[in-house]
Amino acid sequence: MRPDRHISPLSRPAARGWTRPARALCLLAAALLMNTARAAELVVVQVAPQKGELAHYTSELRTGMQAHLDHVNASGGIRGDTVRLVSLDDAANPAQAIRQIEQAAASLNPVAFLYLIGPETIAATLEANVFGRLGIPLIGTSPAAVQLRTPTRSHVFHLTQGENSEYEKLAQQLRTIGLRKVALVHWDDPATLGEVKFFEQSAARAPAIEVIARAPVAASSGQLDKAFEQAAQARADAIVSMLPVEETAKLLKTLRAKGVFTPVYGASYNESGRLFDHAGEAASRGMTVTQVVPNPFGGSLPAVRDYQAQMKQYAPKDARHGTLSLEGFLAARLLVEALRQTPRPVTATGLRDALEQRGPFDLGGLKASFSKTNHVGLDFLDIGIVTFGGRLRY
Repeated sequence: MRPDRHISPLSRPAARGWTRPARALCLLAAALLMNTARAAELVVVQVAPQKGELAHYTSELRTGMQAHLDHVNASGGIRGDTVRLVSLDDAANPAQAIRQIEQAAASLNPVAFLYLIGPETIAATLEANVFGRLGIPLIGTSPAAVQLRTPTRSHVFHLTQGENSEYEKLAQQLRTIGLRKVALVHWDDPATLGEVKFFEQSAARAPAIEVIARAPVAASSGQLDKAFEQAAQARADAIVSMLPVEETAKLLKTLRAKGVFTPVYGASYNESGRLFDHAGEAASRGMTVTQVVPNPFGGSLPAVRDYQAQMKQYAPKDARHGTLSLEGFLAARLLVEALRQTPRPVTATGLRDALEQRGPFDLGGLKASFSKTNHVGLDFLDIGIVTFGGRLRY
């Protein structure tokens, strides 16, 4: 005999009507509890200089990253998980950077590191295979020298194009507008000399651009006068600066003070706001700079509109728009989109695999894509001209 034979038929609908909603509520409560239990705080770490000549790169990149992460956290996180950005100062010391990366890996269990700053630090971490050894991905490096990108490292992912691509773009621009004689002003160090050699190879392609003068400067020596005088007297159609942004600003001021208005070109690390700060309006306006991210002052791309809105809402009131903070914003957006594709519970290994295998990642009208043999996400390249107030025109 069935157990419910003695229950009145009139009572069955009421009993069933009561138990099904109750069961549904129990299941919903259990699901919410499970989801709450699974929600986590995901830690990402930036180890970079917070004082000295490289600090502005750290600060600008971090401002853009933090603005997007604050927006994501305020909007419910990533499947309920929040993201915390931890900033550690390596004082531009490669050995200290490696120690802090290792200590952060042990104590904070980060899912990723973001943006190392400085060629010596990047070279040291790559030589020591720190990120591969720890099994934690690094997203972003600055500067983007090709020597720091080749060969492809399993746990290092570059957001933007490297300096070789920038100097090739610059050579194309000089050909397009008919400037055929160029003077180079550059750091006299191995990394920059590699870029000098690459530019000369790009310039030699038909129609050829002649490098008529090379003015080397001992890196960080402060001995700029001789090189600047050599560039001023070169009678070149254009001057290409391969100096850090502060020294490029000094070059601009020196040339303009001498009445030399030869157009000056440079790579993207010559951030327009920094040029404006150090060279002033008259000297900085008109410099041409290759760009690896869209115009932060534009509005045609969803990524840039989102950047502008989130900077306004979440960045410090005195923060200004610029290519570096936009690059940081895009790096954080790449991180978030990759985390959305990472199986739970999120791990550094899972994120690394998602970066390499789950793309392309939509950053708002820009697609970032990686593979086992290519760890450069964006193919964006453009030419920007510094205009009033350190803004840019592409």
